[in-house]
Amino acid sequence: MKGAIKSQRISLSSAPFYASLVVVLSLGLFTGTFWAFNEYEAYEESISNIRDNYQKQYQARLIEEMENVNDFIQFKRSQTDMLIENEIRQKVQTAYTIASHLYSQYKEEKTTEELRTMVVEILRPIRWNNDRGYYFAGRVEERVIDLFADDPFFEGKDLQAIAQETDVDVVGDIIKIIKEKGAGIYRYNWSKPEYVESSYQKISFVKYFKPFDWFIGAGVYIDDMEKIIQEDVLTQVQKMHFGLDGEVFGFRFDGTIICNRDERLIGRSVTDLVGKDGIHFGEMMLEAGQNKDHEGYVSYSVQKAAPEKIYQKLSYVKSFNDWGWVFVTSMNMEEMEKAIADETRTYIRIAFKNAFLFVLLFIVAVSLLLLIAYFYSLKIKHGISLFTNFFRNAADAKVKIENADLAFAEFEDLGNLANRMIDDRIHKELLLHRDELRLDTLLRLGMMEKYSLQEKYDFILQRIVQITRSEEGYLALVNTAQTHISLCSLFPRKEDAAKGEKDEENESRRIEEGGLPGMAVLQKKAVICNSFADGQSRNIYPYSTEVRRYLDVPIYNSGKIVVVAGVCNNNMEYDNYDVRQMAMLLEGMWLHVLKTCSEIEMARLERQIIAVSLEERSKIGRDLHDGLGSHLSGVEMLSKVLQKKLEADAPDKALQLGRIRNLIRDAIEKTRRLAHGLYPVHIIEQGLEASIEELIVEVESLYYVECSLVYSSKGEALENNAATHVYYIIREAVFNAARHGMAKHIAITIEKDHRYLVVTIEDDGRGIADASHQTGMGLHTMKYRAKAIGASLSIQPGARVGTVVSLAGEVQE
Repeated sequence: MKGAIKSQRISLSSAPFYASLVVVLSLGLFTGTFWAFNEYEAYEESISNIRDNYQKQYQARLIEEMENVNDFIQFKRSQTDMLIENEIRQKVQTAYTIASHLYSQYKEEKTTEELRTMVVEILRPIRWNNDRGYYFAGRVEERVIDLFADDPFFEGKDLQAIAQETDVDVVGDIIKIIKEKGAGIYRYNWSKPEYVESSYQKISFVKYFKPFDWFIGAGVYIDDMEKIIQEDVLTQVQKMHFGLDGEVFGFRFDGTIICNRDERLIGRSVTDLVGKDGIHFGEMMLEAGQNKDHEGYVSYSVQKAAPEKIYQKLSYVKSFNDWGWVFVTSMNMEEMEKAIADETRTYIRIAFKNAFLFVLLFIVAVSLLLLIAYFYSLKIKHGISLFTNFFRNAADAKVKIENADLAFAEFEDLGNLANRMIDDRIHKELLLHRDELRLDTLLRLGMMEKYSLQEKYDFILQRIVQITRSEEGYLALVNTAQTHISLCSLFPRKEDAAKGEKDEENESRRIEEGGLPGMAVLQKKAVICNSFADGQSRNIYPYSTEVRRYLDVPIYNSGKIVVVAGVCNNNMEYDNYDVRQMAMLLEGMWLHVLKTCSEIEMARLERQIIAVSLEERSKIGRDLHDGLGSHLSGVEMLSKVLQKKLEADAPDKALQLGRIRNLIRDAIEKTRRLAHGLYPVHIIEQGLEASIEELIVEVESLYYVECSLVYSSKGEALENNAATHVYYIIREAVFNAARHGMAKHIAITIEKDHRYLVVTIEDDGRGIADASHQTGMGLHTMKYRAKAIGASLSIQPGARVGTVVSLAGEVQE
């Protein structure tokens, strides 16, 4: 029966052949499907890009043409007021001239009243602007209308009567203009004779004629002038065209077409316009013009004069609300359709070519893979036989896997080893995980530079509890005399401590009263207890719950116990592996604590070294400045006196002595620079800003470089020690940029407020690759000086070229 079952299963040696066949066919199918889908997506994306690009171009062109139409309308409208004002000014001036002429001719013969009557009768029949323009006149002081050619009803009436009749004090406003200016433009609303119940905007010009005490005026209705402008606009817009077949047409808000290149459409409704595909694009244009944005795009299909020639058009619709009009700019999209057709033909040609190559390569690949699979099937069969014999002799007789769960006949002999290998792997993976967790703990501890010791103790204890799979744990420190212990961390923390009550952490106890930690110190070795002698759990210090089993590990340093850690209540028994894990973690923690303390001490020593260095530099600088510098200056003066004497007696010797004087002056200058670099007296006396400016002069004189300084300071100046360190950091950065970086421009920025100081030195030199790998003494000194004043120093490559040195920190005034 067993042999029958075994014979029905697939042989592992033949499985690669069948699997390769299935995989190759599936891969071919999936690859072909993916390739076809990808090609189709690429084609759609290409067509979409073409449409988007052309669409943007067409839209931009249509907007541009619409702006031209709008600019033309605005230009025409801007001319309306100017045209009206010029016309009525001219008309009033004509009437003024007529009145002046008649007055000068007949003032001796006729009375003023008779002359007024003559002028009124002359001006009354005069009309212009399609009989819409007329004259009016009235007396200023008497406030009576003598002439109103458009409606004689108002003639002879005074100001109050006209105001009651029209509800508008037109005469009063005109008289006010005459008294203030003598002449002027007056805008108001006035009814037309044929539309008595409606008022229209009107503009008039009035001028004072003193002999008659008259105001003479002429006015026109603005809407009459706008109708003329509108007719002119429609005539011009109808002639507009752009591109090959771009056109502009317009319609009113009610849909009536008012201008179109095809004059047969004028007067028809725009809703009658229908595209080749049956879409009523006219209705779409009307909706676009009436929406809240009053603009939009409409795309539709139309047919050319040639049969069966359909092309796409794009239109841009925008309303002109002041006149209740809507304009449309439209153009064909033949270029886009042509580009899409060309791209389609190209993709079809490439697709057929790629499909042929894919099929050919697939057939070749299938043949090769099947041949290789058959060859390796024979090799696998031989190898399986060898491994089966090996495992049959090496494995024990215990079987944990049922044969019915196996897929291949060859796996029946190998299945006896599976459970044992799995159990061993699980155990090793658990050990590996604990090792990884321990290493991760030590790595994280190394990165916890800004954390306090208490936080580090809590972190280590939490990881110890996690690694040993315990419920509770503690960490205690032992004094040097080995007489007292102090709890520094508990896990988990007690609830009473969280409520603000007194916690047992940091509590000091004698060793004899120290519970489990005390027992570990007294025994001087790790203590493992997996069960109590009486079999009952107990409450033991420092744990808050009953302890079933526990583990305590002491750590030595210089022959004395310094730390004791313990855990309790693991589900499994504690062993020496748990002791090793805890010991390694605690030793790493203690080394980290010692390293942290050493770094603090090192920082203190570095500050002392820098202070001693500054003092020595200052001493050497004073000696150079006061001693050697003064001595060289005296020698130079003596040489000068001697040169004067030798110029008359021995000119050649005087010339040689002059060269010696030049060398002495060079030595004096070098001594002065060296003294300034070593002795910061100029910082103390002149201040940081003046010292940096002097440094800039020195650098520019030594190197071909331009330096700039931006100094902004609020509050009191830096104290001398901090200013000295800042000066030397800037000096080192500037000389590095000029000497090593070959910089041409160096920018120094110093910003200081009441608490913070920010210094930036930027150059355009060769730059610096990575400041963290530089081993020069100058960079280390700069970092020491920054640390000495409690600031941070950053040296980074510039955004494009050069180097950026930044110093930032809180300063004490």
